[in-house]
Amino acid sequence: MINVSFDDRVQIGLQYILESLHGCSPFGQERIRKLRFFAPSEREALETELGNTERAAAAADALKDVYDAIMLELCQIKDIRASLSRCRAGETLDHVELFEIKGYLLRIEALLPLLRKMQETVHADGIALHDPAPALLVLDPEQTRSRGFYLPDAMSPRLQSIRAAKKRVEERLFAASDAEKDAIRIERTRICADEEDEERRVRADMCAALNPYVDDLLSDAETLGRLDFLIQKALFAVKYGGVRPTITETALVLEEMRNPELSDILKEKGRAFVPVSIALDRGATVITGANMGGKSVAMKTVALNVLLFHAGFLVCAKRASMPLFCSVLMLFDETQSMRSGLSGFGSEIVAFEKALSEVEQGYALFLLDEFARGTNPDEGAAIVTAVTQYLNGVNAISVLSTHYDQVAAAANAHYQIIGLRDVDPDAIRAAVSPDADGIAVIARHMNYGLYRVEGKADCPKDALNICRMLSLKPEILELIERNYR
Repeated sequence: MINVSFDDRVQIGLQYILESLHGCSPFGQERIRKLRFFAPSEREALETELGNTERAAAAADALKDVYDAIMLELCQIKDIRASLSRCRAGETLDHVELFEIKGYLLRIEALLPLLRKMQETVHADGIALHDPAPALLVLDPEQTRSRGFYLPDAMSPRLQSIRAAKKRVEERLFAASDAEKDAIRIERTRICADEEDEERRVRADMCAALNPYVDDLLSDAETLGRLDFLIQKALFAVKYGGVRPTITETALVLEEMRNPELSDILKEKGRAFVPVSIALDRGATVITGANMGGKSVAMKTVALNVLLFHAGFLVCAKRASMPLFCSVLMLFDETQSMRSGLSGFGSEIVAFEKALSEVEQGYALFLLDEFARGTNPDEGAAIVTAVTQYLNGVNAISVLSTHYDQVAAAANAHYQIIGLRDVDPDAIRAAVSPDADGIAVIARHMNYGLYRVEGKADCPKDALNICRMLSLKPEILELIERNYR
């Protein structure tokens, strides 16, 4: 089973996506809040969800008015599941609970023609609501379709008689002298108590009559949640560009994948996210590049899109094919060290051991960002190389980012961040005036795309190029270049 911590959701941009969805009903909001991921054993259910989402997204423009009307109705639905469960248990519901269930049924009645209109185009499997008319007849016997809830006099001869007596007493009370009013008020209180008892009996009968429909109404709550979530996923796919992945046995391919959170952040700054492409398979893949080069961005974007796929979303890519993973494990930061009081490196090892035990339980995606960064470079390179060699034999797709040169030779595949490879350092240096933000200028020219490295290749020396572009003292640059040689 895939479990992703809140911290990891935030890091990869999944929480940003979930918070951007506008679930309208309490049931849809719950599905977003308690996002679940389909397991390999649920492939058929996942394919159904992906097919529904793909068709709903494709029809989003044509059905905009229908989607808007559905969402408006969903926004006005209350969560009545607790009341329905009490009814099923044989308890008598109060006026407020019956009022809310009636409102729920009226919303379903209003949704039915909208859903039929949507289904003419989308044909969403598993999205169907029960006819609320029989249950409404219990709560609205006079079929007024009013939004309020009231027990009509005709619900029982005794209720009719009591209310008639109550009306007569109230007329007497209105006309009585002050001396007579106390006695009449006592009589009215007794009649009101009789009315309350009879209303409770009528409500008990109503609940008994409603009981056979409770399971259908609870099932409709699940359906409404699915419908709500489906529309949100469709609108997300339209906004960010989504594609339905082909399901594979082991290989994972993402062409021109995107990260919506980073895309939005860059857009606000007048820049564009550079789509990233990658092909992975069982064994260890290493991504190298300078520390400014976006290795973490690439890994987090892979993790994000894999998890979107497992949650039934269309993924943010031009084309995609993915296997179903038993687990997705990410070692991205040093939060464990802060929580346990261990050194950064010690915390990494503890987290790695824990993650590895889960990775080895079934086909997994295992992502390690700058592993062993908490120790010295010589030891770190040796450790990461050994981990890479070990992960080549594990039944998982493992991706490690590193700036250690020798690690890539131990991997099954090697990708490198394009970075500043194709940039003229002198041209950038000329563009960095004393008044300009040099970092911003360089960032605009940084290419965060990946390319697959064939054969041996050292990590790019982008740090040296950045020093040149930012006009570090020539004496220091000369010493750096001498040390590189």
